[in-house]
Amino acid sequence: MSSTLSALQEWLLSSVKPDEFAERDPKTAGVRFEALVPAAQIVAVATRFREAGYFLESETAVDFAECVELVYHFNRWDRAERCCVKVLVAKDGGQPGDGTWRAPSLWPVYKSADWFEREIHEFFGVTFTGHPGLKRLLLPESSTIYPLLKSFKGEPKGSDVEQSLKLIGEDAAGFDLNRKQSLTCKDRDFYLNLGPQHPSTHGVLRVLLHLTGERVIDAEPIIGYSHRHQEKMMEIQTYPACWPNMGRLDYVGAMSYNMAYALLIERAMGVSPSPRVEAIRVLTTELNRISSHLLWMGTYLLDLGGFTPFFYCFDDREKVLDILEMATGERLTYDYFRFGGLDKDIPAEMLPAIRAFLPEFTKHLKDYDKLVRKNVIFRKRVEGLGRLTRDTALSYGVTGPMLRATGVAADLRRTEPYSIYPQLDFDVVTAEGGDAYARYVVRVREMEESVKIVRQLIERIPDGEITLGKLPKNVPKGEYYSAVESARGTFGMYLVSDGTLNPYRIKLRTPSFSNLSSLPALLPGCLISDVVSVLGSTDIVLPEIDR
Repeated sequence: MSSTLSALQEWLLSSVKPDEFAERDPKTAGVRFEALVPAAQIVAVATRFREAGYFLESETAVDFAECVELVYHFNRWDRAERCCVKVLVAKDGGQPGDGTWRAPSLWPVYKSADWFEREIHEFFGVTFTGHPGLKRLLLPESSTIYPLLKSFKGEPKGSDVEQSLKLIGEDAAGFDLNRKQSLTCKDRDFYLNLGPQHPSTHGVLRVLLHLTGERVIDAEPIIGYSHRHQEKMMEIQTYPACWPNMGRLDYVGAMSYNMAYALLIERAMGVSPSPRVEAIRVLTTELNRISSHLLWMGTYLLDLGGFTPFFYCFDDREKVLDILEMATGERLTYDYFRFGGLDKDIPAEMLPAIRAFLPEFTKHLKDYDKLVRKNVIFRKRVEGLGRLTRDTALSYGVTGPMLRATGVAADLRRTEPYSIYPQLDFDVVTAEGGDAYARYVVRVREMEESVKIVRQLIERIPDGEITLGKLPKNVPKGEYYSAVESARGTFGMYLVSDGTLNPYRIKLRTPSFSNLSSLPALLPGCLISDVVSVLGSTDIVLPEIDR
């Protein structure tokens, strides 16, 4: 335990005097300690964590009979020091959404709390005092349901038609409001919608831009168009039945999500896969990271008008997908890992195919540098745009390539190592500037590091079994946290198990959710033509945001 964490723990015990406090084994629980504090103290606790350099990794809730438990996970970029702080919100006969279930907002301390708390408000009915705009985030404003309460069993028949009519009315009213605002604004201020059908959003995302002339004053990302309530689905399924959900979150980087779920349940069960399984998992995950970055690079350059690089990137990506298909039988929404093992072993032809691909792809990476990075038109479109500072990244909980583009060497494969990553030689890629150009450089260099990892693995995959045989019937009762470094950043999973066949609660902490929430801090001052460049540089995937 570092001196910083020791000082925090001492301050909690002496000054806050938590109602409950327990140290935990991070190898099993994923956290250093858990503390239950009075609601009145949570802002002071968060402020102390912020001053000590911790970011708010996750904020969620769990519904129990007598109360709603708010759960806050704080963590550091430079080392694994995840801490769990809880607040109980008594129900006391009140009703969700009526304002009686209350807790202070952390928005004055962490801007990431904005979206976290809006999500809790709409799914659990908790009101956060001091929040600047506690409106629906993923569900329509006209919704009257709170789906993650245990009392919610589904909407009545015919409610989908009623809801659609309400949405049509909301859209018409919203359009009229924005039109009136734009017509009555002084000078040259007006509002413009980017999306939700604009091709540059690569999903159904709407960004409401406040403009003066062609210059952005403010921006509001509006999400939820593809919300499927993955977390509710996972509550009503058995643990094995949750596997397909993992491939449908980040559909272009699904292997990392498979990895996180496998680690979570294996930690809870106290089992470890064979060395062969570990090697194959990392191999397929790194190949998937390459294919994800290639898709991002090709479509990003296409957004900026570069047609030729798009075809080169997708040609290389198809070859990676061919290789992954040999093992998985799938090309996109992978469902390949299993608790303690894999769905099937890799075929004999897979390793020779990888050996043939790597030299060709390594040459292509150099070609991309000549074609793109040294292209003056590309540099003019990305340099200096969408600058992200380290302090802003800390406030919004930004992770992954976006964070590393600010010079912060934060990568869970090194700072919170899992699987066999500690045995592998690779560098954590960083860049300076925090702009769209730096984010491009980081992702291209990360592909080089993934190639380095894959080269090592294809020469050292050991023999062995790909399953552990019979596993424990149930996940032991308790709370567990697991996180991995996905192509977009930190993907975390928080599990509350009651010892039955179904998860009691699973929170999905997805990287694009926090990364996109920082967009209002990146766009002011940009021109309309720059918005697509900045948005594309964040590399978001909408299904993992909306879930």
